Amino acid sequence: MAFWGQDKESEGQQGQPPVHHPAGAAPVGTLEEGYNELVKAKGRAPGIDLAIKLSDLILEHAVAERSSDVHIETQAANLRVRFRVDGILQDMLTAPKNSEIPLTQRIRVLAGFDPEPPAAFRTEEGRFQKILAGRAIQVRVSSFPTVNGEKLVLRILDRQQLGLDLEQTGIDPEALAIIKKLIRNPYGIFFITGSTGSGKTTSLYAMLRNINTPMINIITLEDPVEYRLEGINQAQINNKSGFTWAEGLRTILRQDPDVIMVGEIRDYETAEISLRSALTGHLLFTTIHTINAPSIIERLFEMGVPPFLIASSMLGAMSQRLVRKVCPQCAQKAAPPSEAVVNEFVKNMDPEEARIVKDLILRPGADYKVEKGCPACRNTGYQGRTGIFELMLMSEEVRKQVLDHAPTDLIKRSALQSGKMRTLLMDGITKARSGVTTLSEVIRVTATMV
Repeated sequence: MAFWGQDKESEGQQGQPPVHHPAGAAPVGTLEEGYNELVKAKGRAPGIDLAIKLSDLILEHAVAERSSDVHIETQAANLRVRFRVDGILQDMLTAPKNSEIPLTQRIRVLAGFDPEPPAAFRTEEGRFQKILAGRAIQVRVSSFPTVNGEKLVLRILDRQQLGLDLEQTGIDPEALAIIKKLIRNPYGIFFITGSTGSGKTTSLYAMLRNINTPMINIITLEDPVEYRLEGINQAQINNKSGFTWAEGLRTILRQDPDVIMVGEIRDYETAEISLRSALTGHLLFTTIHTINAPSIIERLFEMGVPPFLIASSMLGAMSQRLVRKVCPQCAQKAAPPSEAVVNEFVKNMDPEEARIVKDLILRPGADYKVEKGCPACRNTGYQGRTGIFELMLMSEEVRKQVLDHAPTDLIKRSALQSGKMRTLLMDGITKARSGVTTLSEVIRVTATMV
């Protein structure tokens, strides 16, 4: 919607020894400029020496740019490198086609793969650790065959960028106080949902760290274990050896746990074991793929979980997304939208949600901003990201509706009317009102839920 500002974007195997690189300042210039300097210094066609230096240079720039993923793509005529920064892919380097094989071979070796892709090409996954600017960076590597050659995606796992304290997640103070109380229940299950890359694992880790003491036994079941947490027993799924989600959970229950984190619930068996465990003196945290917090209940129904088990074990649910923060260097003040435009925006919403959203947008005192673009933000208008959150608590009315197998829309309306829920859109608008992000960015991220 144009009145909310024009968005400039349309949208080593584990155990490998760390690769050391001298600590130093952030790289100077662009990745393209750095590559050209490397080629000039070598004075010959790209080879393995250049590939080693180029792989280091790519990782240095990725970390400096706060990139979550690096895409190394073989094109018909060249090699393309893109970084995902603040959720948006950006072109960083176009190099000659003959750079591709040495570079991908170098990264394959680091990830613990054979240097050459197998004859019967298949996808591969690995990881390695790199020491950059004096700190350890974990890199998860995924290979994929394309008609032009191998495509690699490097997920950058930078603990310094993670923010493993609940206070750093972006949850507003009122909701944060509720969550801190909720996660200290002696038993029950708390769900987190969100799109891939929305920070679900970060939130789970932050919750576990918040309650972790020497007096309780916390065990996690993950696929994969992304970050090591001090004082917490972490296990990784291994389907090949039979250590599945369900089998892993059964084994954990024989380990005298107080708190269990299940990385994801994907099927009835894991869901049923998890919810029953939550009724027998265990506190569980898990994720599940749904569009919002209320639809978690519908998803459990679809898996075949009995309504009584959901109603009696579920403490609450949280949905989350990441929105880009408006660049503080170039952001401009923006007038709030007119009432007529807001009426058009909310006309298809549930009446209760429409009333709350309209009031939030038009309430006086907002400090709305609009993105502009400058060198500091690469002319995107945004710099960094923060979370928006949808917290739903289990009121007595919601529990009754679960027992009655009520549809998601009715459960959502009851939660809103009882004050036990604030939607992602509402939290996003609140952050836009305070000038953290823009209304256009909030709408972009929550569009499928409006």
